[in-house]
Amino acid sequence: MTERNEIITNLKVYDLFESFVASGYAMISDYDSEGIKKEIADLEYDSHDARERVMFYNDHTKRAFKLIKNPLNSGHCSFAKGIVVNMDITFTNKAWIEFQRYHFADIITGMSTMHRISKFDLSNAFNEFTDPQIISRLRELQQEYNANRTQENYLKLLYSTPSGLKMTGRVTTNYLQLMNIWSQRHNHRLPEWRQFCKELQDKLPFFEGFLKANGRIDE
Repeated sequence: MTERNEIITNLKVYDLFESFVASGYAMISDYDSEGIKKEIADLEYDSHDARERVMFYNDHTKRAFKLIKNPLNSGHCSFAKGIVVNMDITFTNKAWIEFQRYHFADIITGMSTMHRISKFDLSNAFNEFTDPQIISRLRELQQEYNANRTQENYLKLLYSTPSGLKMTGRVTTNYLQLMNIWSQRHNHRLPEWRQFCKELQDKLPFFEGFLKANGRIDE
């Protein structure tokens, strides 16, 4: 099988350690903003050389891993909603349709067939499972539209585009939603979903550890 390019790129994670510390707010009596800032700074310092190791000796990470053992819909895991993830995702049209079912994964912006289908380089635009004959026919429709830009020719081109077209969009979401997505999609029939879930494990700090603590992956 053809090796695939990365699905997740341009990845940013925000408020990881802030959310670890905030997971204990229910048990505090007085809020000390300067003390909270120091605890967050200590976590960030510890994580530079041993990102995964801090979970074993820091009270905040211990608490977070204890909370994440609960069912994802229990409310005990809600701190994970505060760990915000922004990333570019390159999916086929088929996978994007399925991705859009998730409420807490917002598509910020993305490539558009409506605006650019007549300009795409169709030789590199599809995954390896798209029939070459279909791509060839789409190229003919693209040429017909560019030669005679009527509404009818445009709609023929647009509606004939197969679901194997690869499109990149930027998404904002959070760890709790991504754990739900992983749970539902890591054994999905579409290879790109399985690759996406594996990249989440490999690229997001503490994410695989959360999955293990939650019982989604064996230790």
